[in-house]
Amino acid sequence: MKHILLILTLLCAGITKISASPLFFPTKLKIGHCLSQGPSNKELKEFYSSKLSPEERTKIAENLALQEAKSAYQSLECIRMSGLTKEEQVTLLADHSHHRETKELMFSYYENFLLSDEKTIRLSAFEEKNLRNFLEAKKELLARLHQAEFQSLSEKLLPLSTFQNTYMALFFQHWEFYQTAPDFLKEGLFD
Repeated sequence: MKHILLILTLLCAGITKISASPLFFPTKLKIGHCLSQGPSNKELKEFYSSKLSPEERTKIAENLALQEAKSAYQSLECIRMSGLTKEEQVTLLADHSHHRETKELMFSYYENFLLSDEKTIRLSAFEEKNLRNFLEAKKELLARLHQAEFQSLSEKLLPLSTFQNTYMALFFQHWEFYQTAPDFLKEGLFD
């Protein structure tokens, strides 16, 4: 069971990092140079674990959101400038959709794990409600992010602020949950 917990925690960390990170997904096309996993940042750990003033935390979140948004935006610009044919565009959108479906499936496994009787039995009613609200809000924000990516790939490139605002919302939503989450859910988060 501990191995499953470790795997799901790593998957969630990966989902969190990839889902709330710049554009990076497997594709059959030769546009790998355009895709970026984004910068790994020690500021992210500081954002959650340090005793910062609200102003400092907001500044870090703004900086992180801008970095993530710029990286995603550069990837989208690069893809749009790569001169894909209509067939390649269809393949790209299919690959992006498949990746989104895979992440949604992994997220549902993680969600089911967190909402299992084994976990929820340890939660107060307030904590369980917060957990459910967090998961629902995260799902909604990730759907918005994927929709913005898809629209930028298929139609016109959305403004940088669209991505920055979504990343900012994700960071603050995670922060709010982190503040109220029980310790057993926080264990090993940054190991």
